[in-house]
Amino acid sequence: MTHRFPVKYVVYDDEHWKLLRRLREKAVNLMDAIGRRGLFSITYGSIVRGDVKLTSDVDVFIPSVVPSHEVELALTEAGYNIVSREVVQATPSYVVKGYVYVDELTSVSFPLIPMRGDEEAFYSLAGKASLEELTRGIRKPGINKELMLVVPTEEGHYELLIEGNIEEAAKVLSVDPDVLRNRVYVLKRRRELGRTGVYRSIRIPSEESFESVLKRLIDTSPPLRRRLKEHGL
Repeated sequence: MTHRFPVKYVVYDDEHWKLLRRLREKAVNLMDAIGRRGLFSITYGSIVRGDVKLTSDVDVFIPSVVPSHEVELALTEAGYNIVSREVVQATPSYVVKGYVYVDELTSVSFPLIPMRGDEEAFYSLAGKASLEELTRGIRKPGINKELMLVVPTEEGHYELLIEGNIEEAAKVLSVDPDVLRNRVYVLKRRRELGRTGVYRSIRIPSEESFESVLKRLIDTSPPLRRRLKEHGL
């Protein structure tokens, strides 16, 4: 592969490998608990790529619309304590997702409405893995928040600046270059505007369901109603 921009090579030390194994084990346990209820999940981000830090999240995602009580049952039956629940939406027309946190940095999320193709592609861009792949120790390339393509190696990983290398980065990630360009544009705009948050984040009290919050949002949000109409819902 010929690069037009310098490549940074990173070699992991023993502490880094231990941290990566520990975070991956957390994800495996969560995914196994979810799987016991018949729910398929993936994990994504730095624990798939390998470029973890002490503050790295463990994000497990169920890529289909499922009843939220099934997710919560899967976790409680496995002995997890649910510390908080949130409904999150990145923009007024973006997919609405539910998040169940079992600690500050560990969550299980799922879409509350059907996802579009570009929203599904986000997980491939970040680097995603199934339970089987995680158990086998497989790592995959993906982009980080600094707009670097992180590609795993036996010793660690190498990083390549995505801007100027869109076409070859898209090949490595097996995604449409236009999808990658759009993601880079979104991340750059957020960085320029100083926005790292989301359009909507609603903490859900214990007595309320994700679905009831979604219904309120649909009732008050024309963009959401238009989107659901496109899906025939």
